[in-house]
Amino acid sequence: MPRLSSQNKELLRKLENAYVVCNDCGSKYGVYSVGCSSVWEGDCDVCGESKPVTEARDYAYLITGIRKVTRGEDLD
Repeated sequence: MPRLSSQNKELLRKLENAYVVCNDCGSKYGVYSVGCSSVWEGDCDVCGESKPVTEARDYAYLITGIRKVTRGEDLD
């Protein structure tokens, strides 16, 4: 496992602990895994912005982003 920068450590912590996530972060760090989601106005646990959010489980608990950060891969 590569050594993580402090910025990537913080991102990894946010991804691992996210309970609610916006569509932008969910699409970037996860894979939409359900056919229908409940969405409400709230603060995204990843980017911190106030926008429509849903539970992180709807994006497979952001495991894709977690794996990429852990492996030191590009997130784009």
